[in-house]
Amino acid sequence: MQWRFALKYLTSPKSHSVINIIATVSLLAVVVPVAAMVILLSVFNGFESLVRDLYKVVDADIEIATQGGFDINDTAFRESVAGTEGVEAMSFITERQALLSYRDNRVAVRLRGGDEEYQKVVPIEEYTSVGNSVVQLGELDRLMLGEGVAYDLGMYSVAAGDVEVYSLGGGHIGSIMPTFALRNESLDVCGTFVIDQQHATSFALTSLRAANRIFGVEGRADRVLVKVADGAFHSRVAEHLRAELGERFKVTLREEKNEGFYAIMRYEKWAIFFVSLLVLVIASLSIIGTVIMLVIEKQDERQTLLSMGADNIFIRGIFVREGLLISGIGGAIGLVLGVAITLAQQHFGFVKMPNGNFLIENYPVELQVTDLAVIFVVFVVVALGVSLVATSAMIKGDRG
Repeated sequence: MQWRFALKYLTSPKSHSVINIIATVSLLAVVVPVAAMVILLSVFNGFESLVRDLYKVVDADIEIATQGGFDINDTAFRESVAGTEGVEAMSFITERQALLSYRDNRVAVRLRGGDEEYQKVVPIEEYTSVGNSVVQLGELDRLMLGEGVAYDLGMYSVAAGDVEVYSLGGGHIGSIMPTFALRNESLDVCGTFVIDQQHATSFALTSLRAANRIFGVEGRADRVLVKVADGAFHSRVAEHLRAELGERFKVTLREEKNEGFYAIMRYEKWAIFFVSLLVLVIASLSIIGTVIMLVIEKQDERQTLLSMGADNIFIRGIFVREGLLISGIGGAIGLVLGVAITLAQQHFGFVKMPNGNFLIENYPVELQVTDLAVIFVVFVVVALGVSLVATSAMIKGDRG
């Protein structure tokens, strides 16, 4: 009954045109912040997904480490990992600091060597910018460079020549002739990749075989990278691996390895959400004025209802619902508008990244149902609170 009265009051012609103007302004004041909340949260989701995709090129789904490293010929270990439910592929890697030299240029990098299964675990080929990502071609070992590393070395073509790779690995560093411990190998460059600024300027990839020779750890590996099968839960696979391998091995998810960074992104996202919420609360205060004007205009109808036996609680409920209807229409329009703009950006990319110095051309967005649900619940609470404040200020007591 109260909803019918509220809808009738909202749709009936107003005797004062100023009430129509105030109601329209109140509705639009709700539309903008609700749409902005949807768009802003979607942008943060897009950037978070972008960062997660970039980390996939360096960090596998799951990483296994142990003190002293791994014997790459340990068949029992391979079978234990490969036989774990949810494991699709695994790769042994060796990763340490090295010095690259080309002509008169020197660059310190983090050099990673991966075995033949490496590209089944880490999709480096998807981010290859020049040449290819095949670092082991039969008996030939090759080198893949980040674009920034190639630039710092002065290599403007993958056919420019070999790169010397130096490492203090495997030897004894003497006080008189420390260079006795220096190992070096000349490797042909097969291609370059681009991920982010950090890895583009400090990361290089070669075969596990070449890395082990350079670092003097033949037959060993520093870590094992694991790819989780599609549809399997990463956390559950990690738990299975921990149970299978025992406490001697440290099993780490990609999210756990970069937990601090992901936490900062989540804090930034919800900080923006609360700022937008504050804007929504302030904008919703205009509904108070609209409800108060409606209460004043419907004074005669109020007296009629009181004479028919209604009490002030019933009448207050009518105008609370009146405020909820105004807020609800504005919120619905805002949600639809925000979703429409987000989907348009997601499919057509009409808003471009500035300066063209990014890995992507368009602003990344990702619409999540959970965000829409949170926005809806918060909006309903705000609208209800504002409507209660407005009606409480004008209609008091239990009876007229």
